[in-house]
Amino acid sequence: MKKIIICFSAFIGLLIFLFLLFFITMLMPVKEFNNKYVVVRKGENFNQIYKDLDIKYTLTDKVYLKITGNGSKARVGSYKFNGKVSRLEIINKIVSGKSDEIRLTIPEGFSNRQVFERIEKLGLGSREKLEQALKEADFPYPHLDNNYEGYFYPETYFFYEGTSEKEVINAILKEFLRVYPPEKYPDKNDFYNKLKLASVVELEVSKKEDKTKVAGIFLKRLEINMRLESDATLKYKLGRQAYRKELLSDMSPYNSYKHTGLPPTPISNPSKETFDAVENAEITGDLFFFTYKGETYYSKTHDEHLKKRKETGQLK
Repeated sequence: MKKIIICFSAFIGLLIFLFLLFFITMLMPVKEFNNKYVVVRKGENFNQIYKDLDIKYTLTDKVYLKITGNGSKARVGSYKFNGKVSRLEIINKIVSGKSDEIRLTIPEGFSNRQVFERIEKLGLGSREKLEQALKEADFPYPHLDNNYEGYFYPETYFFYEGTSEKEVINAILKEFLRVYPPEKYPDKNDFYNKLKLASVVELEVSKKEDKTKVAGIFLKRLEINMRLESDATLKYKLGRQAYRKELLSDMSPYNSYKHTGLPPTPISNPSKETFDAVENAEITGDLFFFTYKGETYYSKTHDEHLKKRKETGQLK
């Protein structure tokens, strides 16, 4: 009996020791930082976050995150660490979502003009300096006359106060290159043409299934030397909605009602989904389409196209 009590006491003592060691490990400063920022993206776990902070991810961390249920609670954001910080402080800060950043969100289909306006409103820089940063950028894809339209990848970016225009531009272009690695697309001109078409499709339809069909219609039109006739191309050049008389008379190379082929540059910043739709376009016998009240209608002939527009009430 005495042996059992001694063994039990030893076991309890060991548990207490391990418990104390566990929390001491979590509470002790693990590293000293000097204005260290770490960006947590959607889906990232603490193993990756620790790598970014150059901290070893241990069994203690794994157990703590499992017990507390915080393993899957890392909140998207940019977090700043200063001075000596413990593992517990790092986890609590990232789980709390109290990030130290300026968030720049680029929606799908935004033009660079709209992105510049948003950057200026956030106090991250002036258009003049942003354009200068673009001139100095080392970028492997075509960009006609320093026009980087299409290359501002739609995503949420995290910056901190005092970030320079050059750092903002580099972060945005770096994300584009992460999504579209240059080595994956050796024919840069072919890539650029697909990006141009994706930028038009992005502004025409929103449903995934429609994107492949509309991309197919545009590719079919290009193949037979038929004009794209997309309002979005001239709208991009004018910076506003194009009137019908302008579509019929404006000779801008961005007016796809007057010129065959693709516009000189992309006209928006498309999503990867839309670019993939162009690469996997569904080419059928359809040459016409229109969208009305959230639905897209397809036709093989112009007469059929007009008939469907009248039937839906789009054309009076």
